[in-house]
Amino acid sequence: MIKKYSLMGSACLGAMLANTPALAQTPPAGSTDPQETTSASSQAEDIVVSGYRESLAEALAVKRQTDQFQDSIVATDVAKLPDNTIAESLQRVSGVQIRRALGEGTSVSIRGLRQNRTEINGRTLVNPNGRGVGIASVADSDYGPLSLFPSEMIGRLDVIKLQGADRIEGSLSGTVDIITRKPFDKPGQLVSVSGSAVYSDQDQRWGYDGSALYSTTLANDTFGILLSATYSNKPVNEDSFNSFTGYTPLTSAFNTAANPRANDPNGDSIPGTYIADFRFQRLLEKREKIGGNGAFQWRPTDSFELYGDVAYSHLNTRRSRDWFAVPLSTNAADYVSYTMSPNEILTAGIINQVAQANAEALNVKSDTISGAVGLKWSTSDGRFSVRPELNYSRATMDVTQTYVRNQTISRYRFEFNIADDGVPMLTGPATFDAANPALFRYSNVFDNFNRNVGEESAGRLDFAFKTEGSFLSQIDAGLRYSTLSTTRDTIQAQAAFAGVTPANTFLMTSGPSSAYSVRNYPGLLGGDAPAIATHYVAALPSALPVGAACRAIAGNSSLCPSRIIDPLQSFRIVEKTMAAYLKVNFAADLGSMPLSGNFGVRYTDTNRNTQGAIRRASGLVDPLMVKTSSADWLPSAVAKLELTDRLVARVGYAKVLGMPDSVDLSPNITLNRLVPYNGSAGNPRLQPLRADQFDAALEWYFAPGAALTLGGFYKDVKTFIFNSASFEIPLGEVAPVDQAQGYIITRPLNGTGGKVKGVEVLLQTPLYFLPSPLDGFGVVANFSYIDSSTSLLDRRGQALPFLGLSKINYNLVAYYEKYGFGARIAYNYRDKFFDSVGPGNTAIYYAPYRTVDASIRYEFSSFTVFADASNLTDQVQRRYVESSEATSFYGLQGRRFSVGFNAKF
Repeated sequence: MIKKYSLMGSACLGAMLANTPALAQTPPAGSTDPQETTSASSQAEDIVVSGYRESLAEALAVKRQTDQFQDSIVATDVAKLPDNTIAESLQRVSGVQIRRALGEGTSVSIRGLRQNRTEINGRTLVNPNGRGVGIASVADSDYGPLSLFPSEMIGRLDVIKLQGADRIEGSLSGTVDIITRKPFDKPGQLVSVSGSAVYSDQDQRWGYDGSALYSTTLANDTFGILLSATYSNKPVNEDSFNSFTGYTPLTSAFNTAANPRANDPNGDSIPGTYIADFRFQRLLEKREKIGGNGAFQWRPTDSFELYGDVAYSHLNTRRSRDWFAVPLSTNAADYVSYTMSPNEILTAGIINQVAQANAEALNVKSDTISGAVGLKWSTSDGRFSVRPELNYSRATMDVTQTYVRNQTISRYRFEFNIADDGVPMLTGPATFDAANPALFRYSNVFDNFNRNVGEESAGRLDFAFKTEGSFLSQIDAGLRYSTLSTTRDTIQAQAAFAGVTPANTFLMTSGPSSAYSVRNYPGLLGGDAPAIATHYVAALPSALPVGAACRAIAGNSSLCPSRIIDPLQSFRIVEKTMAAYLKVNFAADLGSMPLSGNFGVRYTDTNRNTQGAIRRASGLVDPLMVKTSSADWLPSAVAKLELTDRLVARVGYAKVLGMPDSVDLSPNITLNRLVPYNGSAGNPRLQPLRADQFDAALEWYFAPGAALTLGGFYKDVKTFIFNSASFEIPLGEVAPVDQAQGYIITRPLNGTGGKVKGVEVLLQTPLYFLPSPLDGFGVVANFSYIDSSTSLLDRRGQALPFLGLSKINYNLVAYYEKYGFGARIAYNYRDKFFDSVGPGNTAIYYAPYRTVDASIRYEFSSFTVFADASNLTDQVQRRYVESSEATSFYGLQGRRFSVGFNAKF
């Protein structure tokens, strides 16, 4: 007997097409085509669903049908929760952990590893940094592809966790493939429009967004075209206690005759640490995003299809960032008193020091375009097919920075205290008025600009041959050639007035009064910020001429360097990769248990040419060119056994390859000539990351649209990349006067030997068996536990995990959909994780993070209204160094609310 349940719950309408049915997508070569999968409505019973339930059922059908280890999110699920970015949608896949910047999800780790691929329709989605994050990821943010591309244009997200031979190499732990919508997904004409207003409660600003889509098929559904566009203009904000450098080892200058080992109280020869700058910051952005995509398909016969698609994303960000700071010191003479924690952290004290007011105006413009054309041809009997494709991607990012620091002429007595897990405290003398410009002078002005360009041209040719009456069901083979280039040009002009001129030369009051104003932030950090950091005088960099801020303030061109390309911070990397693969698919019936899978091998050969510059001891700059190459054979195998019509088992193995981030391959060195003096350098001789991966899973599809799955994996990581920091005096440089050891330089290096293992659990079920109206409820829950071990040790000899790995990660979603009404609430949790290496090889961690998001909507006819809320608990984001009391970042991004509509015709 067939049972039918009409679940006309609200559709996923926070974005474009959010109210349309979950559409089957045409995937790239080598992945499962959901048009060939078993739909949710044919599993056991015919369940007619729509809205969020339908998207979950479609995604589960893709997971069940494919032979690979893969999870998917289908269109309505992408936009249903109030997700600001694609990365935030991906957090609902077990084993995927997201990284947040300014409160938004910006990038992901898959099974605890960051070196993975992001694709769009099966091809590389290049970002301005080439591959991975980079130095264009300006402080406190990360403008990567998972935050740049609007979720409205997406039909499906695939997370491939075990690479097959036909998948492009470069994923150490997985690939995120963004599948955009196509006209043949839904024959006929479709028009969809949506709009919403967005409110940020922390800085009480409004934003808005909108989208539109038109799709139609013509000539008896043999030709189709799709066009879509999105626009958003939203506020982004953050209040924080922050530090540019974080915690730095205390030097011997901290010692005194009375206390000769003050910098190492426990005498273990490992110095304690102090936070180099004590700053309280307000950051405000307005992000304008424009996106769009187009696609056409021409299928005159069943054996021929010509297709093409293009996707575009534009970002224009205007940022203002102000912070009040007191730089701490490693010199004992500066302190009246201090407190060291049992972990040798300088946590409190009284210091005689200057105060600093800092202001930055930042402009970020980014454009990304990715397109492809190809065809599919097969013989009339369908046994042999060929698919050639050409694609091109280009991403650019221009970053313009104007930064001004004003500093007190005199020193004052400040008392500080780093509160454990709370907002650190800072007080000054009653006689000190931070809003009085007469007490300050200008000390530093930056007029910086950099341009980052990532570009890839690629072509591939894939073949498939279907056998008849054989255990080997299909043989796939293919070739691919690509050229990836990454370019960075840096124009830098940084002027430092302190120490080179008389103290009264650049008094704020002697310059133009229009160049500064008094900041007043009484609600900073929810009202918990120290009073001294909420009312102070600071420059107005946005009011200064771009590229000429120094001259506008100093009026002395001899102290203002010219803006020219800095060869030491500019580079170009070109990679040429040739790959070939052979994959054999098999299928058989073992009694009543269908068996399917594949085995194969991929060969990849990469030649890299890195161009940069190096400074000689004489001070002259010479060009530097480094050529490297690598070649790998990557075998893989996977098998799926359907034990019953509801129980599926999978096992798999693959040798996987991750590639270094482009910026890590730079031969250059970047120096920060502000206290504490530090820098970063690349390593053009880095080798790829390599690992052997084993997977196993048991999946129970116990009802239509419902499943309980359990998976386990193990990775034997042969090589990986880590950062190491140490004091250096680069060629052509001299040690700073007040930091005799030199600059603290952080470089990437290859490490060897590491293990990653974990389990993943997914429970998804609609509760349609409950009596009406309770049958509209449903739940989705995922959980992952991931552990790792490496050969890395922190400066105290303790073993470190892989960067970005949280041991525990889970998401809980409860929803209700019935009678046109829909509601969802989601709880997301990520455990603490090791983020990076700081000065003196200190280990930097992020504390656990929890968020609650919710949405409600009502659908009537073709029109839907909705309201969404994110970060309802106003979660604090906190970073610390080595031990939990060493807070280096304490940030609030506030709640976000939106109301809107969607209509389709």
